[in-house]
Amino acid sequence: MISLKEIDKYIDSRFQRVFILKDIHLTINQGEFVTLMGPSGVGKSTLLNIIGLLDQEYAGTYTFDGKEIKGLKEKQRSALHKAEFGYIFQAYHLIDELTVYENIETPLLYRNVSSQDRKSIIAELLDRFQMVAKKDLFPEQLSGGQQQLVGIARAIAGKPKVLLADEPTGNLHSVQAKEIMQVFQELNRTGTTIIQATHARENADFGTRLVNMLDGKIESDIQIA
Repeated sequence: MISLKEIDKYIDSRFQRVFILKDIHLTINQGEFVTLMGPSGVGKSTLLNIIGLLDQEYAGTYTFDGKEIKGLKEKQRSALHKAEFGYIFQAYHLIDELTVYENIETPLLYRNVSSQDRKSIIAELLDRFQMVAKKDLFPEQLSGGQQQLVGIARAIAGKPKVLLADEPTGNLHSVQAKEIMQVFQELNRTGTTIIQATHARENADFGTRLVNMLDGKIESDIQIA
């Protein structure tokens, strides 16, 4: 499904080349729940951005479902991103001008989901994350934790084939964090491929595979379930 070969990401300065990612080889099969772990600055978020088609500035080969990503036109890449990926950002990336309801609705509009189905999906998510009373509020009226919950609801609303999550529980208290990881586990059991970047070892225990990163490289790659 996802194949990364000899992926390098670097910044050239006047005197040296600084590698953010170095010689990444990674294959992820459909239905896996993969955790990228490592300290800040090791390249976890950068790797997620490359997998999620948000970063095109890299060397190496990335193939998704048999398609070589660098061979796609911008319009094709954008369509693939919207159709196949859900993304939970560390910094939320909610649309300030839209309400909670409208933010969650956005990916459903991209996928041309009918009005009746949109209402049903959003109602279920608002209820699941106990955000019904917040549906008409704007992001600036929410706490950081509430914004994160909206971001998670938005990412899973369209039932993406691949869910990418960058520190998905970083702004949530322990009970909420566990609930979100259980939601991820349910999604994974129904076929969603999940790739999360996290510092939290307990989050990795919900997945099936643990990839440890250090200094832009993969240090180890082990099955845990």
